[in-house]
Amino acid sequence: MSPTLFQSTSERIRWPIRFKITLPYLILSIVIAIGITILFTRIVLETVDERFNNQLYEAGKLASGAMVTLENRQLETMRLLAYTDGLADAVQNYDVEQLRTLALGIVVNNQVGSVEFLDLSGNLVLSIRQKQSGNNQEYVYVQGGAPIFSDLPIVQKVLAGQSDDAGNKFASYVKIEGMDYFYISGPIKDASKNSVGVILVGTPLVSVVNELRSATLAQVTLYDLSGNVIISTFPEEPMVQPLENSLAQEILAQQDSESYRRNSSRRELASSGLTYGEILGPWETRDGQDLGLLGSAMVENVLITASLPTRGWIAALVFLTVVMVVLIGLNLSTRLTQPLVKLMQASKAVASGNLDVQVPRESNDEIAILASSFNTMVQNLQQSHEEMLETYDSTLEGWAKALELRDKETSGHTVRVTELTLRLARMIHIPEEQIVHVRRGAMLHDIGKMGIPDHILLKPGPLTDEEWVIMRQHPVYAFEMLKKIPYLVPALDIPYSHHERWDGRGYPLQLKGEMIPLAARLFSMVDTWDAVTSDRPYHKRITPMEALKIIRNESGKQFDPALVEVFCVFMETILTEST
Repeated sequence: MSPTLFQSTSERIRWPIRFKITLPYLILSIVIAIGITILFTRIVLETVDERFNNQLYEAGKLASGAMVTLENRQLETMRLLAYTDGLADAVQNYDVEQLRTLALGIVVNNQVGSVEFLDLSGNLVLSIRQKQSGNNQEYVYVQGGAPIFSDLPIVQKVLAGQSDDAGNKFASYVKIEGMDYFYISGPIKDASKNSVGVILVGTPLVSVVNELRSATLAQVTLYDLSGNVIISTFPEEPMVQPLENSLAQEILAQQDSESYRRNSSRRELASSGLTYGEILGPWETRDGQDLGLLGSAMVENVLITASLPTRGWIAALVFLTVVMVVLIGLNLSTRLTQPLVKLMQASKAVASGNLDVQVPRESNDEIAILASSFNTMVQNLQQSHEEMLETYDSTLEGWAKALELRDKETSGHTVRVTELTLRLARMIHIPEEQIVHVRRGAMLHDIGKMGIPDHILLKPGPLTDEEWVIMRQHPVYAFEMLKKIPYLVPALDIPYSHHERWDGRGYPLQLKGEMIPLAARLFSMVDTWDAVTSDRPYHKRITPMEALKIIRNESGKQFDPALVEVFCVFMETILTEST
């Protein structure tokens, strides 16, 4: 422990926070205790059915609102999928692998329960469904098979090009392989706005009711149009009795009126020894179609009420208590929270990476000691952070140097491309906080070549097709080497993607256009420039102007056209200044 920290923690606390907080609230607690004594000597217990009805009705409204939110979330996922480049072509061509590649990221990120891609005949092209148990990141894939979707009304409407006031999206629930899903369907259109298929985005009904329960804190049950139970969150589902068909039809018929709120839409249930009140309303889709009924149930509560004189006492006591709490609370919050707020703001600044922050010491209590300790901690963190970064960068330079010692033909290559890449990155205004990652990525751009055998890496002549297959693995090797080092993960763009091409014919992922990270697009030009203007065993260097011509010729093919213009202007300026 440092002498400064030891001295600060041993200072005398004149006004402990416990005393500051305890004394005012002790007085307040005495007042509240007296009030509670008065209340319990004068009040009586009686059931307040009206209040319960209001709570139950509010739960039903919340459940309906949560259902709308869930449906909108599925619609958003559908739009993301439908507008994904290449998805329409994949459906048309029944390219299952491409379809899965394009859709899987969106499906996993949005935690979609099920996505079905159908052709123009309603036949299944590919299904991506979340596993029923285990890791919710795991999905199963189904392609082809029985036409289980082609006869669904929500599919037929899309295939027929139908539309209503809510658009050309339709919703329903469907049982697939023994499990109920809530699906939303919509068209898949190609670049010419022609329909090429149907997409369905689904959520298991068990997830639907659990989400509604979280939103309402009520037990939720979904019924079909005849009143039969589809699914429920009650722990004892058999205790949820089906609705009489007449009651179900009456509720649906009266759904636009207010009369159903207090009579036909309310019933009692018993589960686990508790009595529940359940309010029933329509289970509707976005276009107003009724899928069934939605029940929201809460435990019937017994509340406390009192006679008119007692209510006067209660009102007066509550008023006085509120005034006292407000006055004392304002005073305490002003005195106590101000330094805490500053400490909180400083903590947020440190959490965001600002290690230059210091908290002023304004009192002589525990908060002041905490502020001093915080300042000492931040100073130590700053020192450790600087030492750690120096160590990290030295390590990276050592890695780069080790590779150059092995690959003698690229001696000095890493330093040159790193410096030039950083100058270009600042020229196109890449934020400074990202420059450090660009620098590390440039230094390590060929680190994957550590995994390439010497007879291939050091071969003086052209590589064979088989040798090129191995050589093109070095970005993958770089990714595998660096992905488990947290501080290098943001720097992976260059080592992993600097051999991708703007036209999509690069490697290892065949990324195309702006799918290639900006840093990798920038670096690929610098890497090519240095390679062709340097002597190598298999070619002689060319002049800078010849190199610029090569770069320009590859605009729109190997390189980003916009960056090519920036690079050429930049290099021409440097060449002019050097002459």
